[in-house]
Amino acid sequence: MKLRALQLANVRKFTGKRASISGIGDGITVVSEANEFGKSTFFDAVHALFFEKYSATGRAVKSLQPYAGGAVEIAAEVETNAGLFRVEKRFLSRKTARITRLPDGTTVAQDDEAERWIATLLGTGREGPAGLLWVRQGLVGLEPDSASETS
Repeated sequence: MKLRALQLANVRKFTGKRASISGIGDGITVVSEANEFGKSTFFDAVHALFFEKYSATGRAVKSLQPYAGGAVEIAAEVETNAGLFRVEKRFLSRKTARITRLPDGTTVAQDDEAERWIATLLGTGREGPAGLLWVRQGLVGLEPDSASETS
C-alpha cells in the first residue's frame, strides 16, 4: 500500500476547515513546517484512519475533535496492487467508513465491511502501525551536538 494523499476536515486546529497533503509520490516524503502548523495532527489522523474503528469514541478519536466539537473526517487515497482507492472515515457524529475505487467512484465497502477491507489491506489485523508508519517528533539525531561544533 502506498499513501498518495491525505485529507482532513474539522480535525483539531482545522476547526471547520479542510486541510490536505496531496501528490505523495514514490520514495521518501518529508513533511516539514514550523511548530504548530499541524504536522502531528496529520500523523495522528493517519493512525486513526487505519487503526481506529469508525464507531470508536475513545481518547484517540476524541483528541482529534476540535474544541468547537463536531464530526471528525479523515480520508486518504491509497494505491494497492488492485488499484487506487479512497479510504474515508467520519468519527463521533453520523459515524461511517467507506472505501471507494478511484477513478470511477464505485463504493467497494461501507462501515464494518470497510473496516474488514482496511484490516485485510494492512495484513496484520488490528495490531497497530509497526512497519507502516514511524514518526518521531523532536530531535532526529542529525543535529550537530554542541561539543563537535566547538572542535
